[in-house]
Amino acid sequence: MKSSFTLFCFTVLFVITSCSDSVDMSFNPITNFKAENNTVVLDMDLDSVIVAGIAIPSVKQTPTGNFEYSFKFIHKDNKKYFYKIYYQNESYKFPENDSLSYENFYGSWEDVSVGFIPIETKGEITGSFRIVGNPRNEKIYYGADLSSNNVSKEKVQTLMKNIRSVPDWFNAVVEKANKNGNSVDKQLYFDAMWIINNNRNTGDENHRWKRNPRVGEYSFMLVVCDESALQQIPDYIQYIGKTNEAGSFINPYSWFFYNKKEGINVVVSDKKLKTRAVLSPKNGVFVDETTIRNADYSFDTTDSRCGINDDVYKKAVYQQFFSAVSRQYTLRNIPLIRDVVSDTDPYTMEEYKSNAGRYDSSELLYDYPYTTECPCKTVKISENGDYIELVNPGNSDMNNLKKESTGIKTRVGFTYGKYRGKIKFPVMLNEENVWNGLTYAFWLIYQDNHEWNIRRGCYEGGYIDKGDDTPTPVRMLNNKYSEIDIEIVKTSKYWPKNYYKRRNNVTEDATQTDEVMYCCTNWDLACPQPEKFSAGITSIPYKDATYEAMRWTNLYKALTIKTPIANDVFKENYYYYEIEWKPTEIIWRVGETPDNMRVVGYMNDKYTSIPNNQMLAIVTQEYHYSEWWPPIAFEQGLIPYNQSDIEGRVYEIVIE
Repeated sequence: MKSSFTLFCFTVLFVITSCSDSVDMSFNPITNFKAENNTVVLDMDLDSVIVAGIAIPSVKQTPTGNFEYSFKFIHKDNKKYFYKIYYQNESYKFPENDSLSYENFYGSWEDVSVGFIPIETKGEITGSFRIVGNPRNEKIYYGADLSSNNVSKEKVQTLMKNIRSVPDWFNAVVEKANKNGNSVDKQLYFDAMWIINNNRNTGDENHRWKRNPRVGEYSFMLVVCDESALQQIPDYIQYIGKTNEAGSFINPYSWFFYNKKEGINVVVSDKKLKTRAVLSPKNGVFVDETTIRNADYSFDTTDSRCGINDDVYKKAVYQQFFSAVSRQYTLRNIPLIRDVVSDTDPYTMEEYKSNAGRYDSSELLYDYPYTTECPCKTVKISENGDYIELVNPGNSDMNNLKKESTGIKTRVGFTYGKYRGKIKFPVMLNEENVWNGLTYAFWLIYQDNHEWNIRRGCYEGGYIDKGDDTPTPVRMLNNKYSEIDIEIVKTSKYWPKNYYKRRNNVTEDATQTDEVMYCCTNWDLACPQPEKFSAGITSIPYKDATYEAMRWTNLYKALTIKTPIANDVFKENYYYYEIEWKPTEIIWRVGETPDNMRVVGYMNDKYTSIPNNQMLAIVTQEYHYSEWWPPIAFEQGLIPYNQSDIEGRVYEIVIE
């Protein structure tokens, strides 16, 4: 979005208040980095991001770890003057005249107790600053000291033992286990993990990573005022960590735009900063033991670059992802080991159809998908560290058959951005278009379920909790859950026929095509606040295209668009998958190169509630239930257990 400021005073400066005849200013916000076309391009340094958070620039990028600024200040009177520099992310913001502009990522001096600085001499003024997370120093983003890994299997077991030793506490866990359908040991494990996670958010350390700097373009604003004018600037603008009388933060860009006062001179430099985050596998994959869903696990220690050692904990920007296994349905698997996609012995369409009636109910294997009990076994780093291999392990033992999902998740959260994954997913269909049973996904998920990461309130109607599927759900003003998906699955390009009005050509035999569906979903938790919120199929226009979005009922918590792509995409060495998440819209793309992407889905805040909390990116190869994607093309239970490992690769994720 472009800035709302419109008055010019100098050729190279945006000026949003009138210029005084007695004051002459010129402003260069970044003197120690080269600019091209008035833009300094500088990637975020992520080497120490887990422990220290993001700082722009870092001490590796410039000796001082700061941007150096300068401005010339010449005045003809004897007044005492003061100044302050502010910055704001311009790529992902609300306009300055929008009531939500306080949500924008803006900052000033890192020490929020420092307000306007006195100008002691005439002439050139110099100084330094940097862009950091949590620039308003909000206490909600504080927590425990996490400079080292505070989780271990032994610590969890000790905590479980302590719970058992307190009768009232243990009885409450037993009651919870019965309610959730878990064993007591499993519920003890979950409760111990919850306590450890919760303790991470209690303490006096500034967790700047909980409100990371946004990617994209930044502007820089210099404000110079005389002593009498300074008294007219509220404390919550002089000191951005303070709130107004109503307890709200006020964006200084907005305040100075609306309050053009005598004696206050404001310039926004034409020089910009452009930054992005490049998440490389080179520093390995961490395993967060609080996310493992089975207490009985053991590590694959083949590669020290995957695991829980200090180096990986502090430097890895990826972690292994353990899918939540839904028990909404039951897999009814045929007891057969075969590779669907195979150069020598593919699973044919004739076999698929004949096996539908070959086995009686006593021979079928009633089960659920699995996740690994051996972290680092199904997530591997290539020898030179240029990709992470995702492995759905093969089967050889008829007595221990598993359809096992795999995945990775990023450890660096952002609010908004153009997320682009460079990924090699396995070939999904064989030459007869039979599905291998996997759903591929590149998706975003909320980073944390504590108060610091709650999304903006749904003030008209309320959110429905992700897990509430009752016919009369409770609606809540706030919720932490957010999710934006790309899911690639074999299903029909049409929705069930009864959802179409006055259209008859909406059926196909999806088993006969080499197309798979690129499904674009925003989980808005059924917040009915958007003006065009509705159930059924809704047409959403974007540029020269129209996308059909489905919400199954008014209580359904997500909106989805399906667009066909060819199975040949997976035969390439890699492909690019992209989610562009903005404050008021989401755009999905796919393409051969970052410069050659086509739009395959679009939504905006007129149709769905766009999340504003911090999120992480995930890449998965999962075994899903066919029932999730009607009309069903292939039954998951009729897809054999894979004999060979099914392997995908994640080369990098870029957020810009």
